[in-house]
Amino acid sequence: MKRSDITRIIREEIIKALRGQINEAFGDPIAAKLNKMTGMDYRWKNFWASAARSYDIAWDKLPKGSFRKVSTSDPATKKGMVFWIATSEKDTPGAQYSWDRVKPGVVAVTIDGKPQYYQGGGYRDKGSRIGTKGPRSGDAVGQGIRGTMQFKKLPTYSDFAYVFDLDSYRGGTKELKAKRAELKLGKDKFTDHNAWKRENLARYKAMLADKVGSRGAVERMTAEIVKAANEAVDEAMKVTKVDDYGELLTTVAGKDVRLASVTRAMSNALESFARYIRSENRNAEFLKRYPEYQGQPDTYSTGDMRNQALDIKEYLNMFKTGRFRY
Repeated sequence: MKRSDITRIIREEIIKALRGQINEAFGDPIAAKLNKMTGMDYRWKNFWASAARSYDIAWDKLPKGSFRKVSTSDPATKKGMVFWIATSEKDTPGAQYSWDRVKPGVVAVTIDGKPQYYQGGGYRDKGSRIGTKGPRSGDAVGQGIRGTMQFKKLPTYSDFAYVFDLDSYRGGTKELKAKRAELKLGKDKFTDHNAWKRENLARYKAMLADKVGSRGAVERMTAEIVKAANEAVDEAMKVTKVDDYGELLTTVAGKDVRLASVTRAMSNALESFARYIRSENRNAEFLKRYPEYQGQPDTYSTGDMRNQALDIKEYLNMFKTGRFRY
């Protein structure tokens, strides 16, 4: 498989994953809109994850209409979770620099009339929550401009607000979390990046191994490696060359390479081929003993066969390009 094919596959998978996350993370389009606003792009904390930890909210399961747009003077702003929105830049008392001014976006988030702050969690949002200001509070949710973080002042610096009925939706993720624990990676799960990486590397590896082919293809590649290595040895014996360190050189694919690297690559390829045969035999014995697994996904042996086939293909590429690891 060409490198361009692998790149295309990876790009497609990333796009699918991102689309799945975007669609799932916000059941209500207003939440997706809020997520893109200034004040919600705090580098080290994620508001949605922090709020989900604090109030057990399934943001991806919210029905459309969970957020209501109200005026800043509406009594509804005193209850529930409220996102205070500015549509234009606004000066604050004593503002001297651009960062002292309120920008268009989320000015602050309040719950029952109290501005919210990030609580704990350490570096990069690990376990952070939200809550009212206290001795151990972090940065404010929203823009957190000095002089604006009081409930009575927020209407002055906001043009309207989105009200979210927190009591109606808190505690809604217990069943969802239990379900996700049983699911594999996919659009129904918030992606664990390391697990996603492992899963897709395994898929790409399987696809490459399928390209390599069957036992016959592995045998042909191994035979090609042995032939190329023998030719390189013959040349080294006919025309003796050494590098600056006194190591014997030969020519492979038009490049001067150490003879030891060539013979080592051939030896490793033969060992991989032997392991391939052993795994193939173990797999045949396993299926003979447990025929009910015939046609099932990979066993340990088939996975090892793939690994050895890919190693052999990599050694063959060394001979074709003249680029050896050592």
